Amino acid sequence: MKLTQRLSLKLRLTLLFLALSLMAWFAASLVAWQQTTHKLDKLFDTQQMLFAKRLLTMDLDEIRAPERMREIPKKVKHGRLDDDALAFAIYAVDGKMLLNDGENGRDIPYHYRRDGFANGQLQDDNDEWRFLWLTSPDGKYRVVVGQEWEYRQDMALDVVSSQLTPWLVALPVMLLLLILLLSRELRPLKKLAQTLRSRSPDATEALVLQGVPTEVRPLLDALNHLFARTQEMMTRERRFTSDAAHELRSPLAALKVQTGTAACGNRPRFAAGGSAPHPVASGLAG
Repeated sequence: MKLTQRLSLKLRLTLLFLALSLMAWFAASLVAWQQTTHKLDKLFDTQQMLFAKRLLTMDLDEIRAPERMREIPKKVKHGRLDDDALAFAIYAVDGKMLLNDGENGRDIPYHYRRDGFANGQLQDDNDEWRFLWLTSPDGKYRVVVGQEWEYRQDMALDVVSSQLTPWLVALPVMLLLLILLLSRELRPLKKLAQTLRSRSPDATEALVLQGVPTEVRPLLDALNHLFARTQEMMTRERRFTSDAAHELRSPLAALKVQTGTAACGNRPRFAAGGSAPHPVASGLAG
């Protein structure tokens, strides 16, 4: 706390803005991650469901279907097929694999319990997969469509990063703009400080409120009120000093006269024909 109090107001506001921005960005990242993963799970679950239903409409008696699946190219003109995007296999009710995609589908183990979604792993693989099991209407076949969880997480991370990275990049620009704005808004305070620094000790004129932020005006009003009270007190002191000097002037004159009179009483009498000076006159002359 003491360390922050030593810092300037502009620096404290900048650090506070930076901390709040990072906290808001982190909170937004968590919320965006949760919402994105939830939406993508619903999307990919729907995709798995539609794909599994489409597989159930195939003619499963075709013998060369697996060979043709391996001949499908993994790359196209404007994209690439990811092996972890979807994998499928079709089993007979006794657990015999009848058809697969020629890739990861061959390693999907037969652990059918009921229709629906379930988590599991491929054979000789520790990665978590999400499987969807469906049974054909005639009950002869069971279709499983799988997707790796890591694929969904990578997709969610790409979506969240594409949304939040521009904000993180824009943060230094926002900090720079904040510093410029704070410098501009705090300029009247610097000018006020210079005015007070160069102000003479006996100056009592009011400070100008024009251009000063609203938050600082109560302080200036208090200073102006203090200056007005100081001027009033100085005026009363000058008046009191003037009156006191006037009141003391008469007693001092009378005392001076009395002193002169006493001095004249102690002098020797003047010669005949001479006249002694008037006591008041001699007092005034003295």
